[in-house]
Amino acid sequence: MGTKHVDGLDGTHEAKRRLRVILDTLVDRCSVKAACERLQVSESRFHQLRKEALEGALAGLAPRPSGRPPAEPPELESKVTELESKVRELRMDLQASRVRTEIALTMPHLLRDRKKKPKLRCPTKRGR
Repeated sequence: MGTKHVDGLDGTHEAKRRLRVILDTLVDRCSVKAACERLQVSESRFHQLRKEALEGALAGLAPRPSGRPPAEPPELESKVTELESKVRELRMDLQASRVRTEIALTMPHLLRDRKKKPKLRCPTKRGR
């Protein structure tokens, strides 16, 4: 009778089937050996599944604070937004730096200091 409650729960068909078998063993409706055969798992794996199911049930029944969780203060939200913006900016800077490094490694001739050539100047009228 208790395993019928499993049908109304959210979860995959396989997870519900496993839970039904585990519950059957807990109320002595099914032996561990038979449960292992039904689930096609070893006995040690079955014990592991049963332990995980019971721990999940226990965690779900643990007392929690009542009411709605407190909202984050507005200044914290603005700080988070500011930091997210800074992270985006820094990521762009990092990407640009990586591109510059890649260019320097693959095409160093573009970045070498060229010997300063005298600039061609227009003749000036000196001393006139």
